[in-house]
Amino acid sequence: MKRKGIWKRGVVVSGIMLAMNLSGCSFFVKKDSGNTDIQSVRQESENADKTVMKRSKSEEKEAEEILEICSKTYAKAEKEGKLDDLEMIRDLIKELGEKGFTAVDSENQVNMTEYEKLIQFSEKAEAKKNGRMTVVEVAKGGSCIIRNMETHDGIVNMIRSYCIYENGKLKQSSEDIYRTESWEYTEDGHLMFSGRLAFEGSYEVTRNEIMEYMAYRVLSLDETCRELNRKYILPIGYERNNMFLTDWSEEEFAELDFYDMFDLFYQENHTANGEFTFGNAMGTSAVYLISKEKFEPVIKSKFKISSEVLQSKTVYYPCEEVYEYKPRGLEETEYPEYPYPEVIGYVNNDDGTLTLKVQAVFPYRGVSKAYIHEVTVRDTKDGGIQYVGNRIIEPINNPEIRWHVPRLTRTEWEELYGDN
Repeated sequence: MKRKGIWKRGVVVSGIMLAMNLSGCSFFVKKDSGNTDIQSVRQESENADKTVMKRSKSEEKEAEEILEICSKTYAKAEKEGKLDDLEMIRDLIKELGEKGFTAVDSENQVNMTEYEKLIQFSEKAEAKKNGRMTVVEVAKGGSCIIRNMETHDGIVNMIRSYCIYENGKLKQSSEDIYRTESWEYTEDGHLMFSGRLAFEGSYEVTRNEIMEYMAYRVLSLDETCRELNRKYILPIGYERNNMFLTDWSEEEFAELDFYDMFDLFYQENHTANGEFTFGNAMGTSAVYLISKEKFEPVIKSKFKISSEVLQSKTVYYPCEEVYEYKPRGLEETEYPEYPYPEVIGYVNNDDGTLTLKVQAVFPYRGVSKAYIHEVTVRDTKDGGIQYVGNRIIEPINNPEIRWHVPRLTRTEWEELYGDN
């Protein structure tokens, strides 16, 4: 059941064309070029200061060897239908490490090989000494990025070659040479860096600037922590929900937004774009009335909560036995740059629950520890997962580190759409 009105105001959506060769922990942001005269002056300045870097013969030979190793692995994986398989990525990184290469996966799910070389390189950069090294970044789907890095006088330059597996061969799709604008090896073992990309020699992505924001987990992480992250935390993440941004428990759900939880877990069980999704109602002031039989099982599949408590935390009409539901609109759209979680510790509790210590890594802001929180979970007898609580240990202490946009309050919504 749906009540629906159309926004009266016009909306102009500025298209942001993102590079097609994204990696999991790499973020791209386009910056407007502005006035053409200013752009011309800026372009002349950039051309004068353009980063000049070339691969040495040994680095060229390394690149050929890397491509050969990756190509053989991807060819085998393609035949077996495992181009998106994590174990394939793990085996490939292991093989590259055995050949002496520093290698990592694009989603930071596998420990970096030969990571000491990257630490030593970062130490040289900080000490303003000269140094060179190569990092291989492999990804699902049959792609990889080869980064040749050099440092001198505290400056880090980079050749970034993006290669993709097509028609049985691994070929270079684009190459970019840039000077990093930020470079930091953090105390907790992350490398954070950023730079401007142009993708020269490839298709024209845009005439405006594109920034790449990168985060590598350099120090090894316990494999159990990684598995727990993939099982409990990554499926939720930090996008369009506040489950991990506020303190709550089964005794007091506090500010936990169950409408965001419905969005998240309803889509989990409906692979197609469901009738209640954000995208389906975007641009309208839609109001749905969802039956108790449809709404409550979605929430109760992940939380130990009574119908009475859930009804008190939402808008519920007891006579009709329906929940009022409003999809997120444009006013509730978040900026599309999010941190990603890393489980860095865990405790098995006496009551059968598990408490995970989670660190939010935010490449876009160049911070490896945006904040730290603890998440308690419970496995159910039927193989499901219940979320028991969240507690902020080290809060966000930088006002510039923000991404979440809460849903409109009832009053705010009425002010915007009350006449529709």
